[in-house]
Amino acid sequence: GYTIRILDNMLSNKYYSLFDLSEDIKYEFILGDIRNLDDAKKAFRDVELVFDLAGITSVPLSFKKEKETLEINVEGVRKLLRAAAKSDVERIIYSSSAAVYGDVNGLVDEKHPCNPGSPYARSKLLAEQLYLEAFKETGLKVSILRLGTVYGYAPGMRFDTVVNKFTFLACTGYPLTVWRGAENDMRPYLYIGDAINAFLLIASEKRTVGEVYNVTTENAKLKDVIDAISKIIPSIKINYVEPMYRKQVSYGLDSSKIEAIGFKPKGSLYSGIKEVVEHFKPFIKHLL
Repeated sequence: GYTIRILDNMLSNKYYSLFDLSEDIKYEFILGDIRNLDDAKKAFRDVELVFDLAGITSVPLSFKKEKETLEINVEGVRKLLRAAAKSDVERIIYSSSAAVYGDVNGLVDEKHPCNPGSPYARSKLLAEQLYLEAFKETGLKVSILRLGTVYGYAPGMRFDTVVNKFTFLACTGYPLTVWRGAENDMRPYLYIGDAINAFLLIASEKRTVGEVYNVTTENAKLKDVIDAISKIIPSIKINYVEPMYRKQVSYGLDSSKIEAIGFKPKGSLYSGIKEVVEHFKPFIKHLL
C-alpha cells in the first residue's frame, strides 16, 4: 500500500537502475536535485520515511571536485533538513561511510574518533553532524549507518571499489593489480543484500533514533577477496606492484551495536562475487 518516491538528478547517468522495478509497488520519480529546496519540498510532500542515499560517493572524484562534493554532500543535506522541517517526514535514515574513521588500524566501534582523510569522507562526517544536530534541536527522528564497502550484484552497482572491480577484471581475463604487501590489509565489506536489510531494520526500530551504527558483513583481508574470486575463476592472474605510497592501514568495523538489535549478515564474499560472475558468463567460458 505504500508509494516509493525517488528524487534523483541522474548525475550518475544510471537510468538502467530504474529498469524492471516491481509492478506490485507504486513508484514516483522526480528529476530534481537535493540542492534545490523546491525539489526537496516536492519530494518530501506526504512522506513518512526517507532513505538518504544521495551524494557523490567516489573518493578519487572528491579530490578532483572537492567544492562540488561538499556542495552536494553537505549543503544538499542542509536543504533536505529545511524541507523536512516543513513536511510530515517522521524518519530519515542516512547512509554514511566507514571512511569517516580515516587512517585507523584494528577494529573500530562507533565511539572511535573520526579523522576523515578525503573530501568525500569529510563531507559524510559533516552531514552526519547536521543530521544529529537536527535530531537534538528539532526532534527529527534520525539514524545513521556507517557502511562498509558495498559489493554484490545490483542494477545500479558500482565497479570502482575493490570486490566488484576485481571480479570484473577476472571475468574479462585481465590481471588483478595488487600492491605488494597489501594482501594482508583488512577492510570492512558489506554485501548489498545485508545493506538493504540493515536499512529496513533501522527504519522499523524506534530505539535506533539518534544513533549511529557500523554495518558490515565481514572484515576481510585483500587475499580473502582474491581467494573467493579464484574459487570461481581459478585462472585469474595477479600482478604485484610496488605501492604508490608506503602508509597503509588495516582495519575493520565492529558491528556488534547493530547486531545487538537483530542485524544478522547473510552474505559472504563468495556468494556476492558469484552473483556478479553470473552476469558476466559470456566472458568467462574460456577462462574456466
